[in-house]
Amino acid sequence: MSGVSAHGDLETLPPAEVRKEAYTMALYVAICLLAALAAVPDPIHGDGDVFLLIWGTTVGLTVAHLFAFQVSARLVAEGRVRRHDTVATIAQLAGAIAVALLATVPVVLLPTSSELDVVRIVLAGFITGVGFAVARGGGASTGRAARYAFLVLLMAGTIVALKNFLIGH
Repeated sequence: MSGVSAHGDLETLPPAEVRKEAYTMALYVAICLLAALAAVPDPIHGDGDVFLLIWGTTVGLTVAHLFAFQVSARLVAEGRVRRHDTVATIAQLAGAIAVALLATVPVVLLPTSSELDVVRIVLAGFITGVGFAVARGGGASTGRAARYAFLVLLMAGTIVALKNFLIGH
């Protein structure tokens, strides 16, 4: 149960808000990773390059996001970081790490020649799976949820293509 402190701050975030923070960051990292991996020539040269790309991109995005989140949290809270901001930060960090770990599985299990393509498929599958879960959670039938998931993947793919087009890849 969330309460209000003497300063009017929420003491905790409701569990649904914590999950939202984690999923938001996970989707953001998944889309950005997909864009980074789409810009990489296939095949990538050298063992460990995909691993470094996954973790370098994830760490860079996460540090930048968490820095901006902490500064903006202080901006709206008179220089303080409230407890619910800390909980949101932890959830966001967990979401980013979860996606990086998911993307790392093919790198660990597969030969270098196929890891890049499989990581792209895994990330697209994650994005699609979240879209499907959103629709099913809203009461959609399986068919309708599948169509919604496809639209979510299409939008994510459009973002990936636009990002890479705008930076010249």
